[in-house]
Amino acid sequence: MEINKSENQPLVSVIVPSYNHERFIIECIESIVNQTYKNIELTVIDDGSKENSPKILKELQTKYGFNLVFQENHGIAYTLNRGINEFSKGKYITFCASDDFWLLDKVEKQVEFMENHIEYPMCYGKTHYIDGNSNIIKKYDIINNSLKGGRIFEDIFTFKIHPPVNYMFRREIFDIVGRYDEKNNAEDYYLNLKISSKFSIGYINEYLSFYRYTESSTKLDGFEKIANAHLLSIEGFQYHPLYSKAKKIVYLRKFIIYSMYSKHKIKAVENLFKSIYFYSNKDFWYSVIKLIIYWKK
Repeated sequence: MEINKSENQPLVSVIVPSYNHERFIIECIESIVNQTYKNIELTVIDDGSKENSPKILKELQTKYGFNLVFQENHGIAYTLNRGINEFSKGKYITFCASDDFWLLDKVEKQVEFMENHIEYPMCYGKTHYIDGNSNIIKKYDIINNSLKGGRIFEDIFTFKIHPPVNYMFRREIFDIVGRYDEKNNAEDYYLNLKISSKFSIGYINEYLSFYRYTESSTKLDGFEKIANAHLLSIEGFQYHPLYSKAKKIVYLRKFIIYSMYSKHKIKAVENLFKSIYFYSNKDFWYSVIKLIIYWKK
């Protein structure tokens, strides 16, 4: 979809990977087609949704005229790579998950920033964390206070910063560092590490998006997959002085989560010893106490 193409505006390719978000997909798509920035091509790739998302997307495509692609389920990284390889002609590329949505000037602000800062291969900004009803969850807004730009590889590597997923990329960066790892469930963390290890990252100190944080976001099985994917990503930087610390941070997180469940006390102990570096962390000792309480249950 190209909206009111203008010769003096660079083309922005927007890819929406859609999967089982019938409740949220309209809000997502309409936040994109109503952007104040007009030279956009929008492609929505439905990754084998099993509910009413495909029907809703067909209706939205009829109304707004964007490119709509249906495929069997292959996962988020595969879908993003397909969007980059097959459906992105723009100078800039950006993605929006089908349960998230954007402020209406998100693309305009990012294009202006990128045009004025040619040294950055990507940029990002703050995000509002929202629940299933699109209400802002204020307690998570504190996460934005730690965000920054520049040479932030070490902050990303050790989880001091996780840039919100409202990135805008220069197209050529994917030819330099490669695409998403389709075997890695922490695709954003993986690619952020690859880019930030070589380049400075741009940061816009403004809200650009709304990130959906629901109960399903915190399920134990999902957490395990992401934690293991973080470890997989870290293995690509074994040469780095912070390699050991980064791994132990992941083990600390796993220990803290497993200590909440009596049936996972063995896993908790396994990760306890792997994260022992953080013995001075208050969450560490709080989890040790919980583990002792649960041990006889």
